[in-house]
Amino acid sequence: MTEFSVLVTAGPQRPGALTALHTARAIQASPYSLYRLFFYGDGVLLANRYLHEAGPAGDTARAWQDWVASERPPATVCVGAAQKRGLISDNLAEGFALAGLGDWVDALGHAGRVVHFG
Repeated sequence: MTEFSVLVTAGPQRPGALTALHTARAIQASPYSLYRLFFYGDGVLLANRYLHEAGPAGDTARAWQDWVASERPPATVCVGAAQKRGLISDNLAEGFALAGLGDWVDALGHAGRVVHFG
């Protein structure tokens, strides 16, 4: 079975963030498996439980957070990128975990397919 790893660097205001969510949902609903979601750069903002932007950006972040909380995919947030943007474990949304870039290196080595949304 093919496993996918998904890198999300698009912040909540970028269309790629919503496309990444649709893709991750489709992978999880398919015969393939989702090895890891890795949020890096502005993508880490999708995991901020206190992001209260009005409009599409806030809707995208809430959609990611609702899906991760309910479906529990392996959702990892880069700790360095998160700290740079004021995201710490106290404001991390349910289901997301902080980790280093080593987790992304593991995902690259393990998954048969890698998809990036930036």
